[in-house]
Amino acid sequence: MLGDDRVTSAYAQNAQFWIDIVRGQLDEFQKRITDPALLATVGDCRGLQILDAGCGEGYLTRELVRRGAAHVHGVDTGEAFIEAARTHPEARPDTATFQLADVADLPLADRSVDLVIANRLPNGITNPGKRFHEFARILRPTGRLIALGMHPCFYVARADRTGDDSAPMAIDSYFGGRTVEQKFDVAGWSSPAASVQQFYPLETYIRMITAAGFVITDLREPHPTPLQRDEDPWWNENFRRPLFMLLDCALRT
Repeated sequence: MLGDDRVTSAYAQNAQFWIDIVRGQLDEFQKRITDPALLATVGDCRGLQILDAGCGEGYLTRELVRRGAAHVHGVDTGEAFIEAARTHPEARPDTATFQLADVADLPLADRSVDLVIANRLPNGITNPGKRFHEFARILRPTGRLIALGMHPCFYVARADRTGDDSAPMAIDSYFGGRTVEQKFDVAGWSSPAASVQQFYPLETYIRMITAAGFVITDLREPHPTPLQRDEDPWWNENFRRPLFMLLDCALRT
């Protein structure tokens, strides 16, 4: 991402790790919490031109094509991710294209897209609001932005969590913004390098979006249902505080 070499470098070092995790469907949070919530918010995408911002190895792009999208533009700064997306056996160049590009400098024309999806896209560090201006630029007047990410109010590094995972983070850390650097552990696999994730207070994050010309039409916090918790105690150990926030946004008229 523009000016964010630390974030981009970390994802590049972890590229094969994430490709294997996604293709093996090993991430329970993604499989059972965030993807269902995201796709329910997207709804009917038949005939739409869509941007998959930070597409990774392309799994969401492929799913949107299966659901009838007219064309999905996958964009990522990771060369390994774009190569994996382009060479996947289910890749369909007629309805999905993958480009090595920055979400803050998109290779798409003004008002050419109906829907922008930013799915667990890491926040920028240098000029973090620029991506939202780019999203607004390429969206048609009736378009939508759906942004799903780690919860800015509650997500903390594992080393900063208490035994019951319920204590709030230090207030100066929250309002001052914070960088979380840690390895990811998924299904017993540990990422080769520590990821770099930047967090901003909720008011700052929301203002980035509204300053770009969006209004927020819905806010959700994807989480396990009571039935999921009853059927699998794993959730009681691994989802003790809100971890995700999903925003559905429209352009201001």
